[in-house]
Amino acid sequence: MIEQERDKSRGDPEREAKAWLHKLAEVDRKRSGFQDMAAEGLLTFEELRAKLADLEDTRKIAERELKVLRERAERIEVLEQDKATLLASFGNVVLGTLDQLTPEKRNQLYKMLKLRLIAGIDGSLRLEGVFCGDLDVHTSETTS
Repeated sequence: MIEQERDKSRGDPEREAKAWLHKLAEVDRKRSGFQDMAAEGLLTFEELRAKLADLEDTRKIAERELKVLRERAERIEVLEQDKATLLASFGNVVLGTLDQLTPEKRNQLYKMLKLRLIAGIDGSLRLEGVFCGDLDVHTSETTS
């Protein structure tokens, strides 16, 4: 679910948020400039209204996009917290019953946790996957 939520992003969320904040600042700057032009008689009030309406549309889009980015970041944060809680709870339950699982169920569990055991040429082992804490892998003998 976390990966799916992150995949919804169109790119780097921080960079995207900065771009939308920059767009909001630009809208404020242009609004002020248009009002100054109208005050000097360089724009009619009708032209000013049209330009301000366009700027307001841009503002609404930027604010909506920033809200979407904030909500997505909040959802990811909640999912990350839920993941840690779930893994800790799941880990405690599974460790006690791992030997009782059928090979198929054990394989399904390993896939869910994205576990991979990588053997190095030197006999070292590296375990990769989703863990609820630090996990050390020790071997008392090396197989060839």
